[in-house]
Amino acid sequence: MRVPVGRLRGGAQAASRAARVLVMGASTALVVAALAACGEPAARGQALPAAEFLFAAGDSTYWVRSGGEGMRVRSAPILLTDVDGRLIEVFLSDDGAEYPSASFATTRLWARALQSRDSTLLFADSTVMRELSAWRKANPRELEIDPNDDDAPDDPRTVVHDGIEIIDVHGPYLTFEHLLDADIDGGPPHQHRGRRYVVDVRSGHVNSLAELLGAEEARAVMLAAQASLAQLTDSIRQAGAAGDERAQAAVETLGSFVFDSGSFGITDLAREPAVAFMVPGQATDGEALALYLPPIGVRAPTWWPSVRGTLPEWSADSSRARWERGAHDVTAVPAQDGDLLGLSLSARGVTTSRREWPVATVAAPVYQLIALEQPPLDSAGRAALARAFDRSTALDGLVQRASYRRTPRRHDAVRLRVRRAAFSVQP
Repeated sequence: MRVPVGRLRGGAQAASRAARVLVMGASTALVVAALAACGEPAARGQALPAAEFLFAAGDSTYWVRSGGEGMRVRSAPILLTDVDGRLIEVFLSDDGAEYPSASFATTRLWARALQSRDSTLLFADSTVMRELSAWRKANPRELEIDPNDDDAPDDPRTVVHDGIEIIDVHGPYLTFEHLLDADIDGGPPHQHRGRRYVVDVRSGHVNSLAELLGAEEARAVMLAAQASLAQLTDSIRQAGAAGDERAQAAVETLGSFVFDSGSFGITDLAREPAVAFMVPGQATDGEALALYLPPIGVRAPTWWPSVRGTLPEWSADSSRARWERGAHDVTAVPAQDGDLLGLSLSARGVTTSRREWPVATVAAPVYQLIALEQPPLDSAGRAALARAFDRSTALDGLVQRASYRRTPRRHDAVRLRVRRAAFSVQP
């Protein structure tokens, strides 16, 4: 997810999906959406339960308010996380320059508390801007061009790009991947590398496993990850020896994969914490590769209980996700094709039956729910949240962007993946 202003990109979520979700503008209105109810439909005129929450799914975050005046929903391509009762917005900004023979593009990662004017730089790689400065000195007569010009060359001799993809967020800790692609005409050897990081959105501090889990648990996780990597590479070699063509091609690159204890992310399995390592490598042509190991479950650290309540609890058959909120529940039901979710709000009565109201049909997958009722959002907090939604919707990524890519949580069976790193950077 991303915060202040912008559109989403990356992974299975395409920005075009935003057109398929129910969106309410600044003048929110009563939402009427068709979805398959999981309980008994509410009777006409029955009072809506009092509820307020942020629901993150697909490319957007939905701000839902329900009560005596009806139900209101706003949507924006924004990433928010709750840290000790404070809403913090995470976003990306772009910089760089385009020339007829060279292209430079870099992305920086930021965070900002909603009720603060100051932003915290979470991550930035200086490679692109350093190479841009050197290139300008070496080519003082070359003029910068508009990258959106139809006549702009699409195959510059020098390309130095980096990109950031946000993978997940759990309270104060954000997992992201950074990818660098540097091909400099007549310059130093090509650079193609990627790495995964966990950063504290409050400070910009990049965390080690020991800082997040404790030294003993961190050692156990690293040993388990190294064993997983060894088992995987052995399996690939055996498959290659048996004649599997894809495995034979992969064997050529296995020597380039070197375990990096700092290249990991925080994820969750059935609402419990887990660690997922990205092992960087290179193809025979120098392109960056990434091997993703299965998540390893860990003991819940002290900061996890507040995160657990934001995560969906999936039914055994993966037919619905639910958040229990005392007097009411929030439920998300996937459509048959898995691309959409029906979001509903239900109230518990004196009987075991639940009365349900449809909220919206949204793009999958589902990420998190941040409750705003306890403690209730005050007027200053609500005004700051409204401003953040306004900025994100109005600027539409021209200044800042928000991006979140993640595998749907209901598919807890994790697939091993070897992926050629992509280095596209949006304007």
